[in-house]
Amino acid sequence: MRLAILLAALSLFAWNSFADESLVQVNVAPETVTTAETVTTEATPVSAPTFVVFLPEQVDSEWLWFRATDASQHIVQSAVEKTLIRAGFDVIDLGTIQRLKDGGSIQDLTSVSDARAAAQMVNATYAIVGTATAVRGGQSSAYGVNVARSNAEISAKILRVADGKILAIEDASAQAGGQAARAAGQAALKDAAALLARKLATAAKRITQAP
Repeated sequence: MRLAILLAALSLFAWNSFADESLVQVNVAPETVTTAETVTTEATPVSAPTFVVFLPEQVDSEWLWFRATDASQHIVQSAVEKTLIRAGFDVIDLGTIQRLKDGGSIQDLTSVSDARAAAQMVNATYAIVGTATAVRGGQSSAYGVNVARSNAEISAKILRVADGKILAIEDASAQAGGQAARAAGQAALKDAAALLARKLATAAKRITQAP
């Protein structure tokens, strides 16, 4: 009996030793977290393109434009500048160009090479160069009132100041009437200028958005 108990105790001890040695220890590696660094690249600011406009106008052979003439009239010039500004473009004031302050002729302003030289003085990106003319188109009388007619023609080019390349050419024309030849000419120029200004603004958007 004692022998049986002893044998049972020895068997139990041997079994516990075997179980202890059979235990498997699993080590869990710590989780490695990699944090990506955020790289911020600052974009280099790009200068907005700037325009300068040279559009003198003539009514019945008389030139009327800023300092280059005795009489000051700039219907077409102002119409084009306003439309460009409303379209979001930067327009340079001609009053900042020293060359114009020093005087000069209309021919100096309508010449592409001379206008380009003046535009370079104010670092303009593009220059709009052209002329506007209004000539008498006849006269009639209605209800005892004399009505003068006038025909206006405007032509303008957009050129790149850096190399002088002509990028667009636009034209516009209109006819209007007034009680005097000067008034009729001014009205015709105003109507033609509105049309030309829209064309130039559309061309300017196409040019500046091109790759």
